[in-house]
Amino acid sequence: MRLFIAEKPELANAIANGLDKEVIRKNGYFEIGDDLVSWTVGHILELAEPHKYNDKYSTWRIEDLPFDIDINNFKYIPKESSQNQLEILVNLINDKKVSSIVHAGDNDEEGQVLVDEILHFSSNKKPVFRVLISDLTKKGVQKALQEIKSNDEFKGLSNSGFSRSQADWLVGLNLTRAYTLLAGAKGF
Repeated sequence: MRLFIAEKPELANAIANGLDKEVIRKNGYFEIGDDLVSWTVGHILELAEPHKYNDKYSTWRIEDLPFDIDINNFKYIPKESSQNQLEILVNLINDKKVSSIVHAGDNDEEGQVLVDEILHFSSNKKPVFRVLISDLTKKGVQKALQEIKSNDEFKGLSNSGFSRSQADWLVGLNLTRAYTLLAGAKGF
């Protein structure tokens, strides 16, 4: 059984339609023959706040900057607004009946990261494939389904996306705290 993970519900609907079999609606996913189709709702995970790495970061102090965080072990936590869908996805990914995952994020860096971060979060060890769908018509989806590739071919795009968001996090949070503390010391 394959599990398709679409970037958004509209794409999940298009995939379900393109698979051209009876669609059974479930809570947070569709069952279509031997396939399951589910979706994200934008980023459903986010980088953890600094205090999740070390309690000392709960208090803003200039001497704690820059953060001493292992850049090889960034922590991702569920967004409160998306916890239910994340739980559904993790359960589907880890379902013994699911033998492979088909990554159906948008055809860009952000779309690649959206699904890859869920696969990483769920500790997925199953084979992952990638489908690039830009035409949501039934014919367009069916054509894309004939051209599924290994998700490994998109590792560079994924690494680029993760690096950008993690660098934004590190620089942004360090500079925000530094400038806020320095401005506060000057009376601002």
